[in-house]
Parts: sequence; C-alpha cells; structure tokens
Amino acid sequence: MTIPRVPRRGERVRVSDHEGMFIVVRVDKVGRVGKLERWANPGDVLWDVPFGAIHLIREGVSGAA
Repeated sequence: MTIPRVPRRGERVRVSDHEGMFIVVRVDKVGRVGKLERWANPGDVLWDVPFGAIHLIREGVSGAA
C-alpha cells in the first residue's frame, strides 16, 4: 500500500465522490486530513477530508504524445 501524498495549502485538487475543483485551505499532517474549499463557491467547505481522497490537479499536462 502506498501512502497518499501530503497536500499543500493553495493547491487545486479534486476529491473522490465530489464534483468540481477545490482549494486546499488547511492541512492536518497528524490526522492526515485536509480542509478544502470549493473553487466556484468559497463558502462550500469540506472538513476532515482524508489525504487518500484528495487528488492533485496537475497543471500543463497535455494528452498529446
């Protein structure tokens, strides 16, 4: 089993079982959870999201080979 990467504040991410893009607002390395805010609606907050459910959105990745 691989250990999920630790997200960083300010990163744009996706969350398993949620639609849309989120921004990492707070990271709890001990509890291995993060607080995320929806990009399109900053009042919409997800609390205590496990690192394993947080997926980094990579910038500048092209599908062209």
